[in-house]
This record gives sequence, structure tokens and C-alpha cells, in this order.
Amino acid sequence: MPNFATFNTNPDDLRTLIFGRDSSATSRALATDTSGRLTNIALDGTLTSVLGATLTAGTLTNLLNGTITSVLGTTITAGTLTNLLNGTITSVLGTTITAGTLTNLLNGTITSVLGTTITAGTLSSVTSISQKSFQEQETLNILTADTFTALSAVTTSVFGTYSFFIYNKGPGTNKVDARVEISANGTNWFANVDTVTGIAVGSVDVLVPSKFLKYTRLAYRSSAAGAATTIDVFFNGQGT
Repeated sequence: MPNFATFNTNPDDLRTLIFGRDSSATSRALATDTSGRLTNIALDGTLTSVLGATLTAGTLTNLLNGTITSVLGTTITAGTLTNLLNGTITSVLGTTITAGTLTNLLNGTITSVLGTTITAGTLSSVTSISQKSFQEQETLNILTADTFTALSAVTTSVFGTYSFFIYNKGPGTNKVDARVEISANGTNWFANVDTVTGIAVGSVDVLVPSKFLKYTRLAYRSSAAGAATTIDVFFNGQGT
């Protein structure tokens, strides 16, 4: 027909929307950001090379059998990563996770998190952590008596090395005796290592068990009957 174009010569008029269906079979248009990048995360997908990226108040869900790699320097603030099933998060050195939550990591792996900071977050149900961990417990201003009294037991099965630091605060010249006791069941105790001589006022001794059992505790008493003193005890344990 005269004066009518057979074909549309404006490509902008040929654009269409792409839809997908959600779990309720409702059609949803695929969304993009202002740069045209899809904001949906695909199943069995991979996130790579997001160095210096920031995820703020966002949610990453249902990453099944996927991989997140090379997120050095990344910051995740108040965000949520859920349902990472059989996935891997690697190379997150220097990453900061602030007030975020990582839940339902089933059969997954988080590796190479040296220098990473997790602030006010929660990490639960972890069977092992490869990096060495440190634990310190302190009991201060303990008044000694004439018979051995034991502090609460420490579960030392998770430590590769550990020791007790005992400081005699006084008064006067009253010494204190100390010993490390070990147990397999937390009920029956074996005296393992003792101070060679009483710890003098103003002095320190460090006791290290020579045998390994699940539970360890420190016991103390006045070196001389009726000559009580006050001590501070510190337990330091280093993971394997």
C-alpha cells in the first residue's frame, strides 16, 4: 500500500520483555540494574572476580552447587547469604562481613579467609575450622586454703597446646602450691604436674600437662597451713 512501510525501521519498537515463572507458576519479568545486568541469581551458577565489591542490605538465596570465588576485599554489610548447598566460597582474604548472616551451608566449603573480619554475625554448626584458634580464660583474686581446691575444668580436647599461668599476689611471704589435674570423664581426676616448690609472692609459674586427656583443670592450696594468699590464674589454649 502506498505511504505505509512494510517493515518497522525503528529497532527500539521491536524490544520485548523476557519473563520467567516463580515457584507459584506466576510469570515474572526478569529484572536488570541500570547497566542492564540481570539481578536474578541463577541456580548452578558461578560468581567470579568480584574484587572490591560491596553487598549492602541485600540477599543472595538458593545458590545450589555453585561457586563464589575471588572476593578479595569484598564487604558484605547487613546482607544475607542463604541456602548455599554443596557450594564453595574461596579466596575471601581481607573480606569484611558486618552484621550479616550465613545460613544453611550444607556440605559446603569456606576456605582462605585469612584476615577476614566477622562482626556481630552468627556462624553455627561448624564441624571444624582449619585455621588455628586461641582461647583464654582468667580467674582472678582467688584466696587459697589449706587443702587443694580445683578450678572449673576446661575441655582441652580441641587444643593442640595449652598451659596455666599462676601469679601469687600475696600478702606477705605466703607461698602457694599448684598442680594440673587431668580426666577422661570429668569425674575422676589424676594429678599430672605439680609446682616443684611453692610459688613465692610476686612470682609466676607456668604449668603444662605432660599427658593428654579430654578434661584439664588447675588445683591450688596454701603452701603452709594457715598462711593463705591470693592468686590470679590464666588458661591459654591454642587450636591445632
